Formats: sequence, C-alpha cells, structure tokens
Amino acid sequence: MTEDDIGAELENAYQISGLEEIRVIRDRQTKLSRQLGFLRFTSIDDARAFLEQNHPYIYLYGPSAGENDRSTKVRIAYSREREDRTRVKTEADWTCRMCAVVNFATRPKCFRCNAPRPGPEILPAGPPGVPPAKLVNNGDNDAAPDNQPSQFILLRGLESSATEELLAKGVSKLYRPSAGNNEASASGNQKKGAKVASTTGDSNLGAREGSIRRVLLVRDRKTNESWRFGFAEFANVLDAQAAMARLNSFEKFTISSKPVLVSYIHAGVFVPVMDLNPGAAQFTFSPLANPSARLMYWDDEGYASELVLTPGEENNDQERPRSARGIGSKDQSEAKGPRESDKAKKRKADAAVGANAKKLAMPSQLQFWSNRHAELHGIAKDGSDPVMEDDAEKATESAEAIAPPAQSFADLNRNCCYLCMRQFKSSANVNRHERLSQLHRENLMSEEAKSRGMAKLVKHGIIPQPAEYRDRARERRQAFGRGKKTSGARTKPAVTQGEEPAQTTSKGASLLSKMGWSAGSGLGASGTGVTAPIATEVYAQGVGLGAQGGKLGDAVEEAGRNTRGRYDAFLEKTRETARQRYDQMNQ
Repeated sequence: MTEDDIGAELENAYQISGLEEIRVIRDRQTKLSRQLGFLRFTSIDDARAFLEQNHPYIYLYGPSAGENDRSTKVRIAYSREREDRTRVKTEADWTCRMCAVVNFATRPKCFRCNAPRPGPEILPAGPPGVPPAKLVNNGDNDAAPDNQPSQFILLRGLESSATEELLAKGVSKLYRPSAGNNEASASGNQKKGAKVASTTGDSNLGAREGSIRRVLLVRDRKTNESWRFGFAEFANVLDAQAAMARLNSFEKFTISSKPVLVSYIHAGVFVPVMDLNPGAAQFTFSPLANPSARLMYWDDEGYASELVLTPGEENNDQERPRSARGIGSKDQSEAKGPRESDKAKKRKADAAVGANAKKLAMPSQLQFWSNRHAELHGIAKDGSDPVMEDDAEKATESAEAIAPPAQSFADLNRNCCYLCMRQFKSSANVNRHERLSQLHRENLMSEEAKSRGMAKLVKHGIIPQPAEYRDRARERRQAFGRGKKTSGARTKPAVTQGEEPAQTTSKGASLLSKMGWSAGSGLGASGTGVTAPIATEVYAQGVGLGAQGGKLGDAVEEAGRNTRGRYDAFLEKTRETARQRYDQMNQ
C-alpha cells in the first residue's frame, strides 16, 4: 500500500481528522515496503483521539480489495521522537568490566571476552525525605578514555580484603622474569607430572625489576575500607608500557585469586592541594620527583593509601645510619685499595647523576599541576627557592654578556647551525646553542668555519648571494663556440722520441682481453676471425639499407661533426652536400 491508498482508506473507513502526513518506510535498495509507517497529526489532541478510539488495532483492506478479500490487522501505538530513540539506545549500551569494551544493549555477553553483562547496582532506599545515597565509585571514571599510556596503571575489581602489600605483590607479576625466578617458580609451583600452563605469559616481556616505585590503594576516609581499586606507579612510561605488554600476554591476570581489570589513568585522577589543612595531611601524598608538592585523590570521600616500594630519587645509602648500611661497611671501604675506592667513587657519582636525572623526569600526569603550583607560589619549576631581585639582575647581566652575535648561522627551518654543523630538535635549542655553546664561540674565531657557514647560508637561501663577476665571453663561447683564430690554438701535445703514445682502451677491448684476446689477433678460439673492428655506419633517417644517398658515413665522425658546434664545420658540411647534389645532376 502507498501513502495515497492508506490516506484514502483511513478517510473513508475511520473518518480521520487532523492528519498532516503519511509516511511508509521502504527499503533503500529494493524500494519495497517494510510494513511499517507513521501518521503525523497537526496536534497531539487529534493523535490522542484517533489512538483512543481505535487502539490497539485498525483494519486495512488495500487498494485491490474485493468482496471476498480479508482485511489485515495493523497494530498502532505512539512513536518516540528521534532524539528520544537515540538517547534510549545510547543509555542502554553497557561496558564490559573485564575488557572495557562497549557492547550493544541486545548483547547478554561481551562479544570480545564472553563475560556476562553486569547487573545494575541497586542502592538501598532510604527513609522518606532523605536524599538517595551517592553512587559507588568503582574506579571506572579513572581509566584513560583513549587508552593513552601513562606512568600510572589502574587496577579495578580487587578483593575487599586486599591490602597494599597484596596489591604490590600482585603487580610484581608484571616484572620481566629472570632466570632464577623462572627456575624457582617452576620448581615451587609446578606439581609433579603436571602440564605447563600457558597463562604464565611471555618471558621476554615485562617491566624492569624494581621499576615499580609505589602502589596506592584507594580507601574510604571515614571507615578506612578499601574501595576495591588502586594504582601502581612505575619509574617511567616505558616501564608501564612493558608491564601492559606482559599483561596482554596472560590469558588471565589475578590478584589474590581474583581476576582484575588493568588500564592506564587519565591526567585528572590526582589533583594538587593548594591549602593544606593539618587534619587532611594524612590523606595526601607527595610526588616522588617533587617532595615539596602535595597531591590527593580527586574524590573527597576517599584517599590514596601509599606504600613506597623503591623510591629511586634519594641516595638511601647516605641517609641511613651506619648500623643500617651493613656491619663494617666503612671499615671495609677503608681497607680496600686505591683502585677499588676509585671505582666506588665513580659508582657514587653515577648514582648521583642518575638521581638528578630522575628528579628532572616527572610523570606527565603530575608535571602540569607541579608547574601550576610553582607559578602560584612564585618558585622555580624544579622545586628551588624563589628568584630574588639580585639574582634577577645578575641573570640579566649574564644574559647580556652571552647575547647572540650579530651574524647568525642558524637555519630555523631545519633547526641546525651551519657554523658548527649541528642539528637540534627545536628552534629554541638552536638559539640557546648560539648563546651558550663554547664550540660555537670557538668556531666564530675560525675564518674557515665562518666561510663554510656563509656558503651554507647562501646555498639554502638564508642570506642573499653576493654579487660576483660575470664572464660574458665564456658564456658566448659556450653558446656559439670558438672562432677561426682560436680554433687551431689547441693542438695535440707532441710525442717525444722514444715515448709511445697513450693508447685508449675501449670497454669491449677490455672485456675481450679478459677472455684471452690480445691486440692484433683475430677473434675466435683459434684466432682466425676478423682483426679489424666493425665499422659503424650511420644512415639517413627514413631511408632503407642500400638506397642511394642513404649512407652518411662513419657514425663516430658524423656524431663529432654534428656535436662540434663550430661555424667552419657547418660551412664544410654545406659545401659537401652541395657538391654531392651537383655530381648527381651531372650524372
């Protein structure tokens, strides 16, 4: 049935009023009806009157209905608006708690991991007049939306009895296993005659041993109960990615015999504390790279309980008392020889350099808030003291003393210095190199380096090319050749008596000599072949072989004559052509 058929039958059989539009849904390709349609009325009252009078069915006979044809029962109901249908469909979709994949509302199980659909969390209803309880925070809002790598990983679905120590022990499974650990685990955990399970992961994957700096278990501030999720901080992002790579190699990752969900966190999980109250100090923690700053979990009703595993920033051996360092450690160091003491000093220096490097490397999630904290309190971004006025004046004077020279050899498009031939990552590094580099100052004293740098600047169009002498005579000689006076100026050097002229060897002669041929002998195995080279003749274009006048002469001479570009050669060739035509006319 078409729209006109439905409208005519509704008007005749049901005396419908206020009908504005009839729309039948059809297939886009076949244009066949999908047995679904919509009636749009001018007002809600007209639609309500039609539905209440004829609900739940109407009967349609069709355009070709006869006396014996049966009617079709069509169900009618109110329809949703497009915005309502989209919102209902989006809200009905659910997210798997095991693999964090969004599934359609019609799926009872996750299409990736076959985990069952989680049921709704029903909160207990309170007495009348009391506002409903707050939704339970299970850590889903802390996961990175685009799975962007970070230095922290989030672990959800822990046991309620899991402590910080159990969390640290479970996260340590993401370390790259060593040979000793593999043998110990194989001998201790594997039963006699049992098959090796494939849930141990790849032995080549995992984070470095000791790269987990600390674990943070989220607890309630009032009851101190675990919220069943926590965080683990690694030394850097690469270690966190290596841990996630090992996690993906497991078939099932468990902590305290319960599967957990692991993902990265976003940048808003930990927020800085500007006004620290004495009572709230226990609910905050400091970044490992900046002890002066304080952070807290974003939810005010919970806090992150910290358990430091490997600090990595301080030299713990210097801070510990003598009794904690080991018995006789000082005496042993004094008893060692000079070489061993030098090695110990070198190791300490390397450890100090590594500690400074680790202080500079701050997690990307905490660097933003650390910079804002430094701006608000007027301190340097690395945690140093505020800059005083005298220091500012000294810095200004030193900056004037190390100002860049008048002539710059930098190419900011390529981020390089042509004077020192160095490549940099950004234009700021290039400018700093010109101001502070000792190598740049030494090269400024070298005229050879300056001339080479200026040539590079001219070549790449950084500075205009200086005007130079233009040899117009050389340009004319290249375009028109030399005249008669200079044509014979160049003569072959005379061969002195007793000196053999230099012989040029062609590529073909060199190949034949490698196969046993010598100059003057014939070709072939017995040397009875031709001795003279085959002459290369050139023929006129479009003339067949044997035609009169088609043969022009030797190819080498003709090519030299055509490419010589001299006026006397052109006259000679013209005379020869005219003489040949004259001879042909006399014949």
